[in-house]
Amino acid sequence: MPIPELEKPIVKGLIQKDKVIVDGVELDGTWNAFMIERTQTGYDPTVWDEIANTLEGVTISACWQCGTCTSGCTMREYDPNYSPRGFIDLARKGDKQALIELQNSLWRCVSCQKCTHRCPKGVLVEEVVHSIHHYLLKHGLVKKDPGTVFDELFLETVIKNGGRISELTLGAAAAKAGMVTLSLKDLINIGAAILKGGLIKDVLRPNRVKNWDRVQKVLEEAMKEEVVPE
Repeated sequence: MPIPELEKPIVKGLIQKDKVIVDGVELDGTWNAFMIERTQTGYDPTVWDEIANTLEGVTISACWQCGTCTSGCTMREYDPNYSPRGFIDLARKGDKQALIELQNSLWRCVSCQKCTHRCPKGVLVEEVVHSIHHYLLKHGLVKKDPGTVFDELFLETVIKNGGRISELTLGAAAAKAGMVTLSLKDLINIGAAILKGGLIKDVLRPNRVKNWDRVQKVLEEAMKEEVVPE
């Protein structure tokens, strides 16, 4: 049984003891660090169940919390709060409040797929993280993040322009949504580049992709449906 003496916190959730004796053996070094006992309540298992029953989140149950995904995550260097392992842990616990507090980090995935390729359990980590974010959006627990807003604008632009991207339309929509701020100089430079490249026709009236009517119908139907795995 450990005998605590001169306890001192080293990081949140851990206590390091200056002297620890277990079964008559004195421990030193990193073996002196112990997790503080904690009790968590208010779990909501429906969060995990709902995420696990989506096409993106179906592999969440395979996660064993080894942390391989977080240790190699591209975003981790830029945002210390970004942790795929942590997001999955909170979702499995049903800790919606903690996920809400992390909403500004949750959407930042750059889809590099490092986590998915490195996962020893075959969890589709990137897709699971997206499914957690989509759960929060679906239930109105978080506001739309810049990534989601841009995705919607991008898709609307593609549909409006017959399957093509219109830089002019997309840029105007993004500016209207407050996502970008362009100075007069920026607008002049963009306009000059479009004229110089002979792209003015494609910008103003993009040609539709082949069989666009059929593609548009499929795309719009897919947007309305929520796919559930068998």
